Amino acid sequence: MTTTIQRALMAFSLAGALSMPAAHAAGYDATADFQTLSNPGSVWSYGYSPLDGAGYAMTLFDLPGTDKWSMSNYSNLGTPAAFMNTGPTANGVATGQLALHPGPAANGDLAILRFTAPAAGSYLVTGQFFAGDSGSMSGLIILNDDAAHPLQSFANTTDTSLFTPLTVTLAAGAHIDFAVGNNGSFLFGSTPLSVQIEAAPVPEAGTALLMLSGLALFAYVGGRRRIR
Repeated sequence: MTTTIQRALMAFSLAGALSMPAAHAAGYDATADFQTLSNPGSVWSYGYSPLDGAGYAMTLFDLPGTDKWSMSNYSNLGTPAAFMNTGPTANGVATGQLALHPGPAANGDLAILRFTAPAAGSYLVTGQFFAGDSGSMSGLIILNDDAAHPLQSFANTTDTSLFTPLTVTLAAGAHIDFAVGNNGSFLFGSTPLSVQIEAAPVPEAGTALLMLSGLALFAYVGGRRRIR
């Protein structure tokens, strides 16, 4: 026989599932999602910032190739750029890896991979930078252009530059950047990275109210049982 508490739990679970936005069940992988059809494309965009720190601001790459984004009116040896290695392992980038390469301006020309939140919510961020080519590049995770206070930073990217798992609350349209800087020299700067982002479910107002109602019901039923 179904008890009052069991009925309340069933109602709570069903209402919670029905009220959860579909976007919050989504997962995003920067490597699997890479494309050169449009920029921005879905939640990902690619670009660069001429300056670090207080002058940080992303300019979108406007020149697509078969496996690369770069700038049509500013480039040096094809950099800064974001690209996918579709050939054999080369310059520290393995087949199938997504990579960023900064440009020549000393301590500037950061190459950027940007995630833009499609909906307000709590997002879990995991991934890493890799050593890549023989240059010594820096890696940054930047929330909403605040490069002066990065969420995480790596002075020199290595194959152990794992992100500390981040849970970040974002408004719709807010963004997180994964940037590679040149540390003074952009030569040999191909730097692979891996980024996975999952949108963690957050109860809506109706669900939160139902939770409170359910807790009140549990307390009431428990109180009646103690009185008996």
